[in-house]
Amino acid sequence: MKIVFRADASIYIGSGHVMRCLVLAKLLLAKGYDVLFATRPQKGDFVSYLNNQGVEVIELNRIAVSNCPKYDTDYAAWLQVEWQEDANDFLQKVSSADLIVVDHYGINKDWEINVASSLNAKVLVIDDLVREHFSDLILDQTFGRDYRDYICKNNNCPILAGSDFSLLAPEFSMLRANKSYCEKPKVEYRVLVSMGAIDKPNVTLKVLEELQCLNDVDLNVTVLLGERSPSYEIVKEFCSERKYIKHIDFSANMAQLMREHHIAVGAPGSTSWERACLGLPSIIIPIADNQLDIARNVANSGAAILLELNRIKFDFVTVMKEIMCNWNKYHIASLKLTDGLGAERVVSEIEHLFD
Repeated sequence: MKIVFRADASIYIGSGHVMRCLVLAKLLLAKGYDVLFATRPQKGDFVSYLNNQGVEVIELNRIAVSNCPKYDTDYAAWLQVEWQEDANDFLQKVSSADLIVVDHYGINKDWEINVASSLNAKVLVIDDLVREHFSDLILDQTFGRDYRDYICKNNNCPILAGSDFSLLAPEFSMLRANKSYCEKPKVEYRVLVSMGAIDKPNVTLKVLEELQCLNDVDLNVTVLLGERSPSYEIVKEFCSERKYIKHIDFSANMAQLMREHHIAVGAPGSTSWERACLGLPSIIIPIADNQLDIARNVANSGAAILLELNRIKFDFVTVMKEIMCNWNKYHIASLKLTDGLGAERVVSEIEHLFD
């Protein structure tokens, strides 16, 4: 079976769509399927990263002048071209496919119809926006999402909804199965700050500045931020000037990194389920409108505290102390959100499409 993923990463999109697709792609590769990624090279892309992960990459045509989104939900601009051009570009590079996995807010139902009919392929759409699709299977791993949210728009299409289907790397479920959870600290709190690969608004630095105010708490802070971020150099310099902060560009094993910390500060998205799987209490800070639903749902579950971007300066210290005082409560609530086996469930559903 030949499976082609269509997903992009960029300074506007971030890395989340590509990274969750990569989890699924690796499981499918391990089963012997032919897996490829079709992605458009642009500033902040993950082309080299995918190549280094052993995944074959088809590069779509590079755009001479980047199309900057006019507002947070200007998803059409994320595609960088009109959907017709993207579909034609895809079809010129991909001559055959059994399954197309689409994870892109900029791709619409018309793209799916055009490409699926041209290749006579089935379509799996990974989405979070409750849109209408032309697909054979829809995955929305948002905690609290119900299949009925989609059913009236996508009649007769199976819907995989909720965090039971969250796409997590196998390392998370392995630690979870061994009950190797995060543990309550005895003295020193190890805090992981990870606002995504791009962090365009530089929330990382805002958080680090507020962590300085917790001078009555023994802290050890790890900052995860790579070179693709526009804020990389300024954050790296800030960290280098403080002995209690360690900056790292990359972690090959996010599960183990999270396991070694007591509290996380991060954006909503796939990392929400990673933190939850290991019972890691967190402060979640949405940096885009499309993250608000996830953030609210997770916060309402009691697994994390939602902190709005414009409230970091005023409320961060109070929120951190709340988690420290009630660590066990947030830990237990987190563990209830997902067991880490969602990717395996999705692979099983994909295989059912071809029974």
